[in-house]
Amino acid sequence: MIGQGICDKTFMARGGVALKFACLPVVLALCLGLAAAARAEVRALLIGVSDYDDTIGVADLKGPANDVRFLREVLTGRGVTDITVLADGVEGVPTRAAILGGFAAMAARSGPGDLVFVSMSGHGTRQPDPDGDETDGLDEVFLPADTARGEPGAGLIPNALVDDELGRAVMAIRRTGADVWLVMDSCHSGSGLRAAPAGTAARYVDPEVLGIRAAESRVAEADTVEEDGPEPAGGYLAFYAARSSEVAREVRFEGDGGAVWYGLFTAKLAARLQDAGAISYRQLFQGVLADMNDTTVPGGARLQTPLWAGTLIDATVLGGRDTAGLRRFAVMGGRLKAGKVHGLADGTLMGLVADPADPADALIGVAQVRQVGATSAKLVAVEAACVPKVAADCPETGALPPNARYAQVLARPVDLLVRLAPARTLDGTPLPADDPAAAALASAVATVNADGGTRIEMDAQSFDVEAVLAEGQLWFGPRAQIDRSPVGLPIVPDAEALATALRRIRKAEELSRLLSSVATKPSLLSPNPVNLTIDVAASDARALAPIGTAMDPYDECSAAMATAAAPASLPPSADLKQCDALTVSAQGAVAGARDVNRIHIDAKYCVNTAYERIEDTARPRAVGDGMILCSDCPDGYSAGEERLFLIVTEAEQNAEALNLEGLIENCGGASTRGAGEAQVIDFLTDLARRPGTRGAFGARASASEVWVERHDWRVLPRPEAFARAGRN
Repeated sequence: MIGQGICDKTFMARGGVALKFACLPVVLALCLGLAAAARAEVRALLIGVSDYDDTIGVADLKGPANDVRFLREVLTGRGVTDITVLADGVEGVPTRAAILGGFAAMAARSGPGDLVFVSMSGHGTRQPDPDGDETDGLDEVFLPADTARGEPGAGLIPNALVDDELGRAVMAIRRTGADVWLVMDSCHSGSGLRAAPAGTAARYVDPEVLGIRAAESRVAEADTVEEDGPEPAGGYLAFYAARSSEVAREVRFEGDGGAVWYGLFTAKLAARLQDAGAISYRQLFQGVLADMNDTTVPGGARLQTPLWAGTLIDATVLGGRDTAGLRRFAVMGGRLKAGKVHGLADGTLMGLVADPADPADALIGVAQVRQVGATSAKLVAVEAACVPKVAADCPETGALPPNARYAQVLARPVDLLVRLAPARTLDGTPLPADDPAAAALASAVATVNADGGTRIEMDAQSFDVEAVLAEGQLWFGPRAQIDRSPVGLPIVPDAEALATALRRIRKAEELSRLLSSVATKPSLLSPNPVNLTIDVAASDARALAPIGTAMDPYDECSAAMATAAAPASLPPSADLKQCDALTVSAQGAVAGARDVNRIHIDAKYCVNTAYERIEDTARPRAVGDGMILCSDCPDGYSAGEERLFLIVTEAEQNAEALNLEGLIENCGGASTRGAGEAQVIDFLTDLARRPGTRGAFGARASASEVWVERHDWRVLPRPEAFARAGRN
């Protein structure tokens, strides 16, 4: 597999993460080492394969050439001068021999302290492993431009680059003492894939198209690998841009000149690298993850989820200089050098500064983003007091200040519309409009929209909520399927029952949208005064009840937690399982009093809250009770996507604490404190629209006194959790 070849067996044994989460097929292995902030040289090899032989049945791609152009622009802007390009439509021809030659050339001219950046965009797939070193019997492969179709019964794809070969090429560079950063934007297909809507495309080739039969083993993901040889002098860190059951997607961004396609992960990564200062790779990963899940990306594209593994996650990105945590974009000729791939949308309010090193409050004007393209947008000067609204531009005030050279985001228009994907089956087939379940859902949507609140609209291309028909019920979730199992909120397809469920979903999504729009990462200019910690203790899968066995969840979890792993930090976008235990704690970083609220939106769209007052810095305190996660809960099945928001606010003297308990819950004895819910929503809406100004909720808090963190995970169905643990 790619992991053994590129990231090597020693890494995975020491890192404790099985590379069956897949280096090549899951799009990305960022293999880099960052032992020193100052590097002797940074070199780059940028590979993009878009044009394949028409006679072999492999579809051409639209994005790889743009991936390469974008990365070259970003790297050049960061001072990289040694850049080799092998990309059809750009420069060179990315054949198998040329790609391996490019790796060899990098090894020949690199040495200790150097960083070699390699990006590979194109199709990926799998083929049988002839060496017997793969736990599932399959090699992951990258398809160069001269890929051919295999002869019947051959079992191997001619000219494909196998993971082991790429691993040896990377290892040759690492043995020179240079560190390697390898980005692979390609994929293989896992089970339970969703159909891509218009505006997205998968970078995957079915092996059978190339004359190869490759059967996948689901349990192989959890297998470990053995150490193999000494650790080379050069280092690396591994990122993975999608889980093994997901495909890598390229996405169409509408620009001034028409549609422009990019690999989703490459576009988001390049956009973050373009202006990243002294941030860590952990921060980079979290930023890319957030960008891939924003509402400017077509819903189907958000179905891929990055992962990371390694020991250098907290090193500094490229040794970049400190920019005090500010994300700023260049302004040239009245246009902003940032666009949709940076997460910007029409109506975004930007603060203008003369120099990138100016402090956050050194604004010389305010502008609004208009006509947003893929990587650029028009800027229009507006009044500083403008409140950005969806589909309502601020009045223009004249020309931009002549010395405006950079811009930073001040506020984004908040769109509380909830987008629901049309119902489909587990295999991705859309339900016809006259299907009873589809008709009941349409009726329920009309009923809920008649309430006059936040609207729900059916949208197949960009959605917040999926609907999947399985086992006689409609299942709802941000992703309503894991492998072949439906997950989320199951509802009998009756119009009245669906309307009740949609009201619950609408409330949870509205809250999530508002909290996500104000979620921030602490910077040097605005550090969070409270240190927040989320730990997870993994239950012992061997102690869980067999599939199909009657069990009491309380007894089961008591047994499973008796031999649970020691608590560890919750990784981004984690996969959790039955009886895993999650705890949240908070400790003051500086003297003073703060209110901390924990808002948990579970897989069934229930909003749960917990509150804690944190005073001074003596010791940490738990924020709410510990949570035992469950796919099979006391109240029924509950696997799927979950979200947790942590809100920190300065506690004011002689003022009521910002305690959200009983105000925003939506399941069972919810909203016990009456009219406060509307007040909370007004407070969050105001913060979302005008960060840095006084908010609502009385006049108790400004956005500069509010810190919001978002954490996501998914609870795996029992069969999937058992498969990953190597248990039947």
